[in-house]
Amino acid sequence: MSSLFEKYGGDPFWRRVLDDFYNVNITDPALQAYFVGRDVERVKAMNAGLLKAALGTAENHFFTSIKRVHVGLAISSPAYDRFVSNLFQILRDRGVTQEDLEDINDVVSSFRSDIVTI
Repeated sequence: MSSLFEKYGGDPFWRRVLDDFYNVNITDPALQAYFVGRDVERVKAMNAGLLKAALGTAENHFFTSIKRVHVGLAISSPAYDRFVSNLFQILRDRGVTQEDLEDINDVVSSFRSDIVTI
């Protein structure tokens, strides 16, 4: 059985998802402040690796601490929820099934305590 990462087309699919995700987030008035002075292309590249590790096979690893990366960003619960909502809307728009959305939500939710810092 293929991983969720491969099921939808691997790198090309998830890079398009990330492009859409960051295009939405950098224009979202509730989130755009998180991107001021940030290298969004670098952030997307890091998240591509995270997605591959989180949704891929056991051979995929992500060696960066999620907590360390987010510690200085002061991300609140409402901001995190908005990020997640934006992500899931994009995934629905791109045809990800409800069953797979639930599995992805389990993965995304596992990062919450490392990302929300205020």
